[in-house]
Amino acid sequence: MVQYNKPLTIDGKPLKLLEAGKHWCIRCQKKSKAFQALGYEVHALASVIAYGVEGMTTYSIWKSERQFKDSIKNYIENGINIITWNNEPDSPAVWIREVIDSMNAQDKVKLVVDCHDLDSIRRLEQIIPIDERKMFNMADGIIYVSLPIQQITNKLHTISKPNICIYSYCNENVVDYSEDDIIKRTNALVYEGGVNALGNNEINLIYPYRNLFPVFKELIANGNEVHAIVGNTDAFITGQTTGTVLYEPMVYDKMLKKLTEFKWGILIFNNEKDTEPQVRYTLTNKAQEYLMAGLPSITCWCAESEKWIEKHKIGIIFKHIKEIGNCAQFSGKYVEIMENIKVKRKELIMENYIWRLENLYAELLGLQKKQIPSKIRKLSEFEYGKKDTALLLK
Repeated sequence: MVQYNKPLTIDGKPLKLLEAGKHWCIRCQKKSKAFQALGYEVHALASVIAYGVEGMTTYSIWKSERQFKDSIKNYIENGINIITWNNEPDSPAVWIREVIDSMNAQDKVKLVVDCHDLDSIRRLEQIIPIDERKMFNMADGIIYVSLPIQQITNKLHTISKPNICIYSYCNENVVDYSEDDIIKRTNALVYEGGVNALGNNEINLIYPYRNLFPVFKELIANGNEVHAIVGNTDAFITGQTTGTVLYEPMVYDKMLKKLTEFKWGILIFNNEKDTEPQVRYTLTNKAQEYLMAGLPSITCWCAESEKWIEKHKIGIIFKHIKEIGNCAQFSGKYVEIMENIKVKRKELIMENYIWRLENLYAELLGLQKKQIPSKIRKLSEFEYGKKDTALLLK
């Protein structure tokens, strides 16, 4: 039997994992840190210098298809067992398959696709882009970011190959603060993430749910102090006259530390009519970051996130932004929610769910799956359901 706190092995050696992507976003970092904590050798491949890569066994940068394929070939020659492509774009998954097949390495190297964003979801599940279809055809296994995305996409692409869902949990102890000092925090709301630049009508048409300055304006009008750690500099520059206290993009660990200064996290998108599938079906990174930083989420117009926040009792749900008013009125609820957050921020961490990925990899490679402690099983059953958990343990 494979021990829960030990890595999967082949010939007595831990699996070698490659997390590949274009941007190598924070989800890649979260998975990699959890794998490393178990003793896996984790490598990274991206087209940019990304946060957290200094902790990886190796880190390679690609700028062309030729460089990418050469890197994949080199990793396979050096014993990589699992290659995970973190989309978007989708086409590099095809390049990985071409290299694996050209080396006749199909039995010892498996291609997994982690579907961060899917064009078919953006297009209201009506159009399947060619590159997306090819990506799914090429993959040995698939990872999804939410249960609705998994259900919709499996049906849309007629998926029968192994696939799982795992949320973008933060890592254990990723940010430090005294829970006793939470009561001293400034009574302000904070948002972190991408925001459309003020007045950019073109980008508002493409990503209407990120047109957030009108949302901030409404919150401010109701007497709230609103801060935003924006993920893009143009929003910081153009939004200076909006009444929102703006911060330039921050490195992840500094951003998390900054969040701990505030009392509430803004989990609201400009999606009043629930027309944006990206928001309706997906769980966000920011919900996880707020939890880890000890902020209850003020949640509106993001259906799947609302369900998750309500399920764990770590925020307040509103049907309309006009219902929110001044958050100072929620001081009684705040204390109650914070008691839940103190528990949930220790349970909802990537290290408690990374076994789900391990058992997917075991299935693909024909290895014995891990069995898990009863506490970890209960967490998984509550989060993903008893049937889903049982299937992963079979």
